[in-house]
Amino acid sequence: MIPQLVAIDGPLTGSAYAISSERFSIGRKSDNTLAQADLSISRHHCTIDYVGRRFRLTDHDSQNGTFVNGIPIRERLLVHGDRIAVGVSVFVFLLEEMGPLPGSPPSLQRPIVGETPAIRHVLEFIGKVAPLDATVLIAGEKGAGKGLAARALHDTSPRTHKPFVTVNCAALSETILNRELFGYERDAFPGAVSATAGQLELAAGGTLFLDEIAALPLPLQGKLLHVLEEKRFPRLGGAGALSADVRVIAATGRDLAAAAREGAFRQDLYFRLSVLSLAMPPLRQRREDIPLLANYFRVAQAARQKRRVMGITAAALDCLMRYPWPGNVGELESSIASAVAVGSTDGILPEDLPESVLPMRGAPDDLVPRYHRAVNEYRRELILKAYRQAGGNQARAAALLGLHPDSLARLVRTLDLQSAVDSLPGDGREDPQPRRTT
Repeated sequence: MIPQLVAIDGPLTGSAYAISSERFSIGRKSDNTLAQADLSISRHHCTIDYVGRRFRLTDHDSQNGTFVNGIPIRERLLVHGDRIAVGVSVFVFLLEEMGPLPGSPPSLQRPIVGETPAIRHVLEFIGKVAPLDATVLIAGEKGAGKGLAARALHDTSPRTHKPFVTVNCAALSETILNRELFGYERDAFPGAVSATAGQLELAAGGTLFLDEIAALPLPLQGKLLHVLEEKRFPRLGGAGALSADVRVIAATGRDLAAAAREGAFRQDLYFRLSVLSLAMPPLRQRREDIPLLANYFRVAQAARQKRRVMGITAAALDCLMRYPWPGNVGELESSIASAVAVGSTDGILPEDLPESVLPMRGAPDDLVPRYHRAVNEYRRELILKAYRQAGGNQARAAALLGLHPDSLARLVRTLDLQSAVDSLPGDGREDPQPRRTT
């Protein structure tokens, strides 16, 4: 059959479009193969090309992104059954005879989003190592995605249908951690009223993920080493040994090799854990992935919070690209979640972002592009004009601007307008409380 796109959601539902060896383009302008009058897509949004006997989908820096099976992409070779989301429309890519539409392609519980060389290395490592049973040590800064990589190793391994159990070694005391990991028999200690399985037992056949492994107390490091060597362990207070059919993946934000050299971590355990090692790159080393990640989180948070958020404005994206992200991907996700929650329009605006992400007030001119300086100056004029017309009242000024009062308050702080607003004559910044009548 001729390859085709079949619209399965959106205004084009039921329509089918043949894909040949000629370039197939989607966008808002009339010169596209598939032109849609949809403001959620860009003028030249994406194309499908026939390259090397395969069909390649390419996003052309579209404002709101192109998604394949729920993941934003820049470039992707398509396979039969791929679902492609462009704006409000969703298409399925078909290479085989039309029958019942394929089910959703299998995917990770939560994908690792990105296409930079740094993240491609991570994905290649996971693809090669996932089928093995060897221990893996994942290093990286807080928020860089160490837990996500561990989960991906499990989800793409033969153990995928067995448990994935996480233990944060830094969150528990030595006594509690000992009980949590190994379990205990009745009367093993005061208060042990019944036998209880530990996380090693609960992870049987699956994966045990030890987060913040550097915080594991030295006595428990010896017990863990025994588990890795013997594949057996006793419960606390138990006489017999239980089988430990688990794959151990550990993560650390510290230099574990240095800790081992200094005696803060057992060297023999370090060598056992680091049979295979992966370093998760910080977000500042893969800045080109920020638009993909931001759009992925936008879609996920909009669905979770039941809000219609169709895109991220160019000004807001510029703020995201300029921020150093000390909290890495985790901080970016939190920032987008906050923006979706406080925003009042269909697009994420700079004023919706946390103040920490926005350019510093009073920043030198060379740190703020000329275009954005002009835009900010115009916004200052609009806001002050609205306050004057509203007699200095914040709620009425917000209504004139079409903003939520909280968003306006954040804009006033971000643009350093508080003193100018306070100096305006008027009847107060807040609406007066209505008087009660008796």
